[in-house]
Amino acid sequence: MKNRVQSSALLALVLAMSPAVCFASSDAVPGHAVLAQPGGDALIIWNASPVVASIVRSKMSGADADALLERDAIRALAKIFPNIDKSASSITVRIIYALSGEVSPLYGNPTFKGFEQYALLNIRGRDARAERARWDDLADKAQVPSIFTLKIVGRLPPRI
Repeated sequence: MKNRVQSSALLALVLAMSPAVCFASSDAVPGHAVLAQPGGDALIIWNASPVVASIVRSKMSGADADALLERDAIRALAKIFPNIDKSASSITVRIIYALSGEVSPLYGNPTFKGFEQYALLNIRGRDARAERARWDDLADKAQVPSIFTLKIVGRLPPRI
């Protein structure tokens, strides 16, 4: 429990203090992405809470939800990619979302329970640079290039 609290506090600090790339255009990816580590094994943390909320509301299947999150994570990477060091050996987009807790009797709203790490989207740095034309402007129905790997490490909320 202590580690989870520390992780949540660290994530909140990273999101608040890091040079963030916010999405403001019409083709924007919902949520907030931060370049947490630009070089070496580059790391982008993407808070996909709005996307996860829409997945739950629409009762989307697991496979469709994974496909949507993977495409949006690639779009988040495309927006931040110019800020990643050219020497980065790998790039990971960590897909997280906010967990809701009990409804506060005082305010009548769900409380914040922390973050859930859902998935990791990985690509080798040299593949990202060499194959950028294949993924930089990925169409909605286009096949995701095989240079990406999506590893599911958590769970999405139940779709009741």
